[in-house]
Amino acid sequence: MSTLTSFSPSPAITTRDVVAANVRAEAARAGFNQVRLGQRLGISQGAITKRWRGERPWQLEELDSLASALGVSVVDLVTPTGRETRLRQDSNLQPRD
Repeated sequence: MSTLTSFSPSPAITTRDVVAANVRAEAARAGFNQVRLGQRLGISQGAITKRWRGERPWQLEELDSLASALGVSVVDLVTPTGRETRLRQDSNLQPRD
């Protein structure tokens, strides 16, 4: 008797996931939380939360000011690093985590 097992591949990592993970990591390094980053960029709390969690993508037009605020390049924000695989673990990591 043979048993069939189903294989369910993990969901593909998207650019949205990569940018959200990199923003969270760089914001933590720079000492920003969601509120401070939103204030710095002129983005409402609700909008920043959705971007922070990866529920909504960062807009292309926002990446220059976002990178500048975080002290990194746009390339740093869009380059996969491996952090994005743990995207949903805790979307509000702080530097002490």
